[in-house]
Amino acid sequence: MYKFLCLFALVALPIVWIQADCNVCQSNGASCINQTAYNLCFGGSEPNTNQTFICTDGLVCTDQPVICFQRSENPASCGDTDSCGQCAPNYTFACTSLNTFAFCFGALTPTNVTGSCPDGFFCDGSTQEICVTKTTDDSIICHKN
Repeated sequence: MYKFLCLFALVALPIVWIQADCNVCQSNGASCINQTAYNLCFGGSEPNTNQTFICTDGLVCTDQPVICFQRSENPASCGDTDSCGQCAPNYTFACTSLNTFAFCFGALTPTNVTGSCPDGFFCDGSTQEICVTKTTDDSIICHKN
């Protein structure tokens, strides 16, 4: 039974790693838009998008009481969004969300030719396959839902 639980944890870990909730009110009253920007919720369940705040350099938006926290101390609660819409390094496609992509056709910016990954797959900008089921140390994931 113990071996089964360990195996399940190892298989489920990459799936948990790619889950990120952007634009969701957190317990600290902030709604992270990406790694470094956020809106305030003012006690409601919907973020107030009239004003956007940006964490200072080296800090990321978290679900901690202090909204912006050291990148090395706490992961961003909205995940890594720096690579979203970036055609490099392969200039073939750019991941636009966890499971959507846009073709680049050798250009620096994505085109309006887009696609979606099948259920159970996610976009990985480090591969030629576009949609994969597992992450690697080199994976480039767009952590937007």
